[in-house]
Amino acid sequence: MCNMCVRDIAPAVVEAPPPKTRPNRSIERMKLKHNIVTDPTDEEKLREVAYQPDLLAVSTQYTKLGYDLVKQAAHRIQETKTYVVLTRCTQPFHVALAALVLLAWLARPGAAVGTARGWRALYVAAVATHLGAQVWMTLISGVVLYFSLPRHEFGRVQAVLFPVYFAFNAGVSLLALLGYLQLQCVTGFQRTSWVQLALLLSVFSIEAYVRLYLVKPMLRAKHVKTQMEESAGGGQEVGRLVLGELAHCPLYMRELKTFRAFHSSIAMGTMLALGCSIYSTMIIVDSMCH
Repeated sequence: MCNMCVRDIAPAVVEAPPPKTRPNRSIERMKLKHNIVTDPTDEEKLREVAYQPDLLAVSTQYTKLGYDLVKQAAHRIQETKTYVVLTRCTQPFHVALAALVLLAWLARPGAAVGTARGWRALYVAAVATHLGAQVWMTLISGVVLYFSLPRHEFGRVQAVLFPVYFAFNAGVSLLALLGYLQLQCVTGFQRTSWVQLALLLSVFSIEAYVRLYLVKPMLRAKHVKTQMEESAGGGQEVGRLVLGELAHCPLYMRELKTFRAFHSSIAMGTMLALGCSIYSTMIIVDSMCH
């Protein structure tokens, strides 16, 4: 055989025997002491002595599963805005205090029928809350912010507040209307003011219409108008409108006209609702004087 053939033949690889595991002497002594015989190769015996979880073990596993689910749910709740408002703001405590005062008033002895008192409290509280929100938003907050912030910053604030404000007012006016109707049903329509009923219905109708049909297109027109003003470098003036070069842009003037049409309609509805609320308050005052 030539040297080339010898080089081509690969040497046989001899597998080394697996290392022998040395038995644990402590375990072996324990087996001898207690006469324990084990056979790892006996699968049938292993199945017989396999661990079978009892009721306690199963209940522990399910308890751990339930604990994990509750923990995950609590973590998700803590990340919600509702949890943040309830735990990091003082407004929920104000609501709770108002509810406690209302319950104390309803529970005081020596008053009229409890059902009538409850509906009367709801009706009066809703009218008062509605009027307070209108006065604050229309006559105080809006005026102060408009003459304190740049016009675009003021617009961004109003874009957030307008949908919430009109939805809140519509809901409160609906509560006032339902409270007054239920009060009249309880008292048998003995001292019903049909003018008050018409005023409450008008306020709810106006604010619901504004929220559903005017706020969204007004905000859409405002968004387009704001983008055009920002592209022209405007919108930073405080308490006034400076058109600048946009006064010669037909597209901008059309968007401005659309925005003002919706905004004027909303303002008219707001003032009508405010007048009705003031009149409703006067009717409540007159009823207290009788």
